Amino acid sequence: MTPRGLEAAVRGAAARAFGLDPARIPFVWPRNDHAGEGADAATALPPRLAGSVGDRLDASRGDRRAVVAARVADVLADMRDEGLVDFDRVSCDGRGFLNVTFTGRQREALLAAAADAPRFLTGREWDGPGEWPSSALHEAGPVAQARRLARADARARIGLAVGPRTPPPGPAGEVSWRDPYLDGGHRELITPAARALGAVGEDSARVAFCRSVPERPRDTETTGRDLPVLPSAEYPGAWARLTDANPAFRLRYAHAHAVSLCRWAAEGAPTPAVRPEHTASVRGLLFDGPSVLDTAARREEPHILVRYLETLASAYDEWRTCPTAVSEPAERTVTDPALPAAVAGVIRTGLFLLGVSAPTRL
Repeated sequence: MTPRGLEAAVRGAAARAFGLDPARIPFVWPRNDHAGEGADAATALPPRLAGSVGDRLDASRGDRRAVVAARVADVLADMRDEGLVDFDRVSCDGRGFLNVTFTGRQREALLAAAADAPRFLTGREWDGPGEWPSSALHEAGPVAQARRLARADARARIGLAVGPRTPPPGPAGEVSWRDPYLDGGHRELITPAARALGAVGEDSARVAFCRSVPERPRDTETTGRDLPVLPSAEYPGAWARLTDANPAFRLRYAHAHAVSLCRWAAEGAPTPAVRPEHTASVRGLLFDGPSVLDTAARREEPHILVRYLETLASAYDEWRTCPTAVSEPAERTVTDPALPAAVAGVIRTGLFLLGVSAPTRL
């Protein structure tokens, strides 16, 4: 069950419940991080409808959200009996939100959909003519100017992905760890921006430039321990390290690991079983991906996408490093590649929209 699929089902139920035109019902993204009661997702559509349909309800103003939510939940139950939807459970909470628990089959379908991340995140195929914006950052003078170029690239790429025009083809194929600035692709690094790129590399620089919020940060500003907003040749900070202290490296490593894990699983390599709660955490973050990208596009704030990808990579790290207490080799199993394939797809697509490469091998 994808976010768009759930939104369409709830929209249809609300239209049936109150005799509304579905086209006039506001679009409300369902979110995993809003869910309660162990549910997979929650939608705030009932509170949004309470004002417009309140005059049809025999309830006080304070109870209208709960009444709307209960009525929509009842219609969803009827739709399930009719075979139109297949949720495991739908319930209301005190906020008037609908909490939806998916079936096992719907959870599997979510992971399968997320593996095709360009379509999953934007609802569209990524094919057609054209090129993705990508500025030559080394041609900038000050580092701040390179930062403005990188952020403009990210905004343009995100807007192209979710906008009305058909976007060009998305990321595909094998990608190495080589960097044009770290590995000799640009020999003359004269300007401060070019020297900074020579110190940290293009991929780390683009993540560093898109990670912070202010458009005109102070020269000494950081976004974390030893993570300068404007890394320079004199002070590259952790952006120059190939460790978890560097968010760009951590994101790219998570992608390479997820792709490799899919490869190992296809080859039948045994791996430890993982705890269900870690799978649920990663799956929930994947579910929220389309709404995060939509928010980043509407607000024109690439840091929203960067921080989401970092959270997803952290959850994936917990998933892959926190196995169950299994010691007997006979109890080791081949990991289902569905989850790492979904993680790889979303991280690869997110990095691509930031202008960052996603290595495919460890």
